[in-house]
Amino acid sequence: MNVRLLGLIELSDGGRVLPLPSARARALLASLAWQPRTVVTDAVLLERIWGSALPDNPQDSLYTAAKRLRRGLEVAGHAHRLVRLRGGYLLDVNPAEVDVHRFRSQVVLARDAVRRGFLYEANEAFEPALSGWTGTALADVDSAWAARCRETLGRERLLVQLAAVEVKVRLGRHSEVVPELSELAAEHPLDEGVAALLMLALHRCGLRSAALGVYAEARRHLVGELGVEPGDALRRTHREVLGESGAAGIAAGVVAGGAVGGASGGDVAACADVRDTASTRLRLAG
Repeated sequence: MNVRLLGLIELSDGGRVLPLPSARARALLASLAWQPRTVVTDAVLLERIWGSALPDNPQDSLYTAAKRLRRGLEVAGHAHRLVRLRGGYLLDVNPAEVDVHRFRSQVVLARDAVRRGFLYEANEAFEPALSGWTGTALADVDSAWAARCRETLGRERLLVQLAAVEVKVRLGRHSEVVPELSELAAEHPLDEGVAALLMLALHRCGLRSAALGVYAEARRHLVGELGVEPGDALRRTHREVLGESGAAGIAAGVVAGGAVGGASGGDVAACADVRDTASTRLRLAG
């Protein structure tokens, strides 16, 4: 069985999507899958599903949601997985059957590989972790609890995306990450880590002017929206792009764990392909 939380809520078995037509049943599934094999009390479930907008008969409404979830599970012979215990419900699934827990497990493996210096292994672990996302987490659950989860998971996803990009940069795959970083910079204009990595990738592609443009755009947002100047790391990257140190210095200052290897001939050729795209995005952002 597979439970999807990193996108629209979905329950599937053997590639077949199981019917969950009720929004409350999907919200209940999400609430229980968030803590698999753990009893979640009725009070917590009511808050997660309805928040302050409780129905007239909350206990009956929760029972109805559970009944509809059980019907969906029954289609694949999994009705026994939804268990009523001690004033709450439990979803008897292995954490590996829930995409958010698989995501976090893969990230642990990837970060451990980075710490040990096994960059190819780290890259192999980051890729399935991020490919499991199909959209905004818990996209069809409308509650304050779901909103908090989305915020938490959104931050986690961004940090993992940046960690995965750092690994690719250290592997010399600079041109590959420029489009992704350009999109992240547009989505997170106040994130100095995104800006620094985009500057590094562009600089390693030989796009010095574009890298300096990223700094100017980041500084404009920081000063205009927060009233602050760029932090030490971003300023250091800026100085090094200007030529005070060099590419190896940039790598050491921005990418955790050591210097970036030299660009190959294939990297240089591929980097030329992103020149127009990077310049166009910078003009549009301005």
